[in-house]
Amino acid sequence: MNFDEVPEGRAFPVWRSTDDGRSWDLIARVVDSHLLIGNRYQPTLYELPVDFGGSPRGTLLLAGNAIPDDMSETHIVLYASQDQGASWQFVTEVDAGGPAIYDSAATATTTAVWEPNLYMAQGRLVCAYADERLKGHGMLQVLCHRSTADLIGWSEPVIDFGVPDLYRRPGMFVSTGELPDGTFRAVFEVVGPRTVPIHIASSSDGLHWGDVDDLGQQLVSETGTTLSGSPNIAWRVSPLGRVQLLVTARLSIEADGTPSNVALYNADGGAAAWRSVPLPIPASRDLDLENSGYSQSLTWTKQGALLQATSIVNAVGSHDIVTARVVAPWAERIDDV
Repeated sequence: MNFDEVPEGRAFPVWRSTDDGRSWDLIARVVDSHLLIGNRYQPTLYELPVDFGGSPRGTLLLAGNAIPDDMSETHIVLYASQDQGASWQFVTEVDAGGPAIYDSAATATTTAVWEPNLYMAQGRLVCAYADERLKGHGMLQVLCHRSTADLIGWSEPVIDFGVPDLYRRPGMFVSTGELPDGTFRAVFEVVGPRTVPIHIASSSDGLHWGDVDDLGQQLVSETGTTLSGSPNIAWRVSPLGRVQLLVTARLSIEADGTPSNVALYNADGGAAAWRSVPLPIPASRDLDLENSGYSQSLTWTKQGALLQATSIVNAVGSHDIVTARVVAPWAERIDDV
């Protein structure tokens, strides 16, 4: 969810479930206590897996984009909670860019920063994000990261993905974080092609992703299904000890070009063939029209249920956030048992 309107301005709402995803309660609204311009877009949550930067293991971090009413600037900000999301404190500003204007044309002059994603790598907290300020190098948008060892000082930006062709715009980077074998995976969209394909890439350390103009590989199922726009990725270790990957997107596209409502699943950390699996929440999907599922997530709970959260177009043309918790028999389709 993007933001709620409160007397203090726009704020990121925080919802919590204490029953394995069966029900949800609004427990906090994170207001902009730093810039006082409003927390507006692209919030993302991350739980610290270790003590870090003076914060204990289990601390929740929330990164998002603070943007004023006139959309004149973009700021990637970071907040922390040490009481499971009930209260929040501003920590740091990761980076700042120009107006929050979307323009994918080759002649665009936009300079915004977008879409933060947090993970730990090599003892550092990494914030990956999209950056439009490299147009002077022929890159309409790049994916880059900054990292910190103490939640105070940040490294200089490192470009991870970017193509100097004034056409392809990699964006919306989401990482798995470190997998059991020490490697990392990430998915991202590539704006430019009409279908906005989803790509997946690998890293041995989470800080180096290879040549910046190498966009990994497009995700394609064994039957030719692809994903389009706004990706997310989740993983778990299966009962047989394999790393299972699930990737969602704004919509899926079948081999014949028909829009569909599926995720892509890999039973062996990306080494196996990708298979398409139906999503539990029914939703309209269309490549060119307003539809459901612009941003969604799919993950496993501690009890082994599969949990989907997505946006659904409602009767008045806005969107509702809908969740589904599924155990058997749907979840059994993707178990390698």
